Amino acid sequence: MPADLEFMYKKILQAAGGAGNISSLGCCMTRLRFTVKDEALVDVAALRKVRDVAGYFYSGVQHQLIVGPSVAGKLAAYFKERHHFNSLEEGGNPSEVKLDLQGAISQNKAAVKRKYSSKIGSICRRIGNIFLPLIPAYIGCGLIIGITNILSKTLLVNCPDVVALLSVLGQSVFFYLLAIVGYNANKEFGGSPALGLAFAGILNMPALSNITLFGQKFVPGKGGVLAVLLVCWVGCLVEKYLRKHIKGSAEMFLTPLLTILIVGPLSLALIQPVAGWAADALATWTQFLLQRSSLVVGGILGGFFLPLVMLGVHQSLIPIHQQLMESFGANPLFPILCMAGAGQVGAALAVLFKTRNSSFKTLIKSALPVGVLGIGEPLIYGVTLPLFKPFVAACIGGAAGGAVVAFFQVASSIPFGVSGVVLLLALSNVHSVVFYLVGYLTAVGTGFACAWGFGFEDPAEQTSVK
Repeated sequence: MPADLEFMYKKILQAAGGAGNISSLGCCMTRLRFTVKDEALVDVAALRKVRDVAGYFYSGVQHQLIVGPSVAGKLAAYFKERHHFNSLEEGGNPSEVKLDLQGAISQNKAAVKRKYSSKIGSICRRIGNIFLPLIPAYIGCGLIIGITNILSKTLLVNCPDVVALLSVLGQSVFFYLLAIVGYNANKEFGGSPALGLAFAGILNMPALSNITLFGQKFVPGKGGVLAVLLVCWVGCLVEKYLRKHIKGSAEMFLTPLLTILIVGPLSLALIQPVAGWAADALATWTQFLLQRSSLVVGGILGGFFLPLVMLGVHQSLIPIHQQLMESFGANPLFPILCMAGAGQVGAALAVLFKTRNSSFKTLIKSALPVGVLGIGEPLIYGVTLPLFKPFVAACIGGAAGGAVVAFFQVASSIPFGVSGVVLLLALSNVHSVVFYLVGYLTAVGTGFACAWGFGFEDPAEQTSVK
């Protein structure tokens, strides 16, 4: 195990109040996340200063450390090898900790903040937990789809079988997507994951097209991921109710039997039609706004996406990306949002050229490559947000790039996943490639110019080392 991970482990553990204070721990692609039993024991200043931690964020529920895509998983595994922490999705009931008066005040304050300030964040976190496990498959399959689109028009024009094989590889995750979403959703909502598979199967069985109810034929797959999410949510409520009221050994087989018998017809007769209407309306209105008011809407979306990333709620947009893909075969929203990262790259470049702090320059140089590839959190928490004015400049750059991309109706051939310059490989056509690049350069240039013009307070050398 590399010495830097061991150093981070020791420092984070100390700043978190020790192993006994950590209630649950996990990670996403770029962040180490953990919850604690006693907020008063957490030394936030020390967490911020841990070397190789690009930034710190508190969601109202979780402490989140931005450590980068190659470190987050390894660091979480390193913690779990040494301690039996609950996983974040498992929750758990933390043991009580004896507090002094000041500690009790701090804990109550944190509890109030969690209760009244994090409802939206909690919903977005749940949606993110459902879709985040899919991101590696989306990235791999998305890149294959993009590369196949290019090769099918160039080197593989006369090789239809090879193109067909590559298409199978690229589309593989999408073939079972709704089943995977159902499994993850039921797990996140506290039900049996296998029943989530059953719910998704009920909504998507091809045989549904042969069944008529109340004069209306069922449509397999209607409502897409939105229908699956709603059915799984309702299904988990029903399952929990049954488990609570059915006693003895009969519960083992009566609960899944009755859950499917109750939720199945309800989902087909009511939930799926409502979800289908909502999903179609959502996709249609998104498309309408992007076409009718492209410059304004694109600017707003591109400009406000970084604050969503900062709050950790950007993953809640994934169902919209997926629905656009299902409705139109392409996603015009995702390329717009990618411009926020481009604006931040430009702002970070301006800071790099302007700062005289050598340690800060090293931090920026390490964060820029992953920023260009579309992973912007190290730049947000390590560079632009702490200086604030460059963060505003990055938002303006994202707005400028978003307006350009929306105006020229750039669309991707995947719902989400790869971003930054890598998205060039997964755009729907040559037109989109050209104007995505124009938008990207516009965002970088605008972010750079604004950050240079706004200026910033250069951090002192002795406080810049993480």
